[in-house]
Amino acid sequence: MRQEVGESGFRPLSVVACSMWLMEMEPEPEMETETRRRGLFWDVQAGRVPPPPAATLLGWELVRADPERGTIEVAFHAGDQFTNPVGVIQGGFLAAMLDDTLGPALVASLPENQFAPTLDLHVQFLRPARPGRLVGRGRVVQRGKEVCFLAGELVDPEGKTVAVATATARIQTVRR
Repeated sequence: MRQEVGESGFRPLSVVACSMWLMEMEPEPEMETETRRRGLFWDVQAGRVPPPPAATLLGWELVRADPERGTIEVAFHAGDQFTNPVGVIQGGFLAAMLDDTLGPALVASLPENQFAPTLDLHVQFLRPARPGRLVGRGRVVQRGKEVCFLAGELVDPEGKTVAVATATARIQTVRR
């Protein structure tokens, strides 16, 4: 399923707005399996489960996801409460945003009973990030049976890359 939210003049949707939008959609016959995807990522998007508190804190919004290609674009609202003494976003928050970009690029493609915690996250800070909207773009670089390699970047409102990251994640079966 490729969601083109954010293109063609549509405003990016917050997790809550996206959930409401997905629930209101009347699925067409050929879309039915796509709009009814299951799994942690899709359950949050559809409002079946609440979003993770960390995503809420970071102001996480889904812009678009393409699970077949292993790509995602998300946005964050970096508030003033994320700044360091010189008024730029503290690096730990940028790392959390990158982790919450790369992980969902993979998790959106997993079946209902699987999750992929991050084993390793390597972040490079390229320039200061100011409070406001930051866009994260993540992708699955290589997917193995259990271990996956991910990469992505955070971009500021002027389109400048503020940080990049690579990560390793391990696909695990969730036991409930």
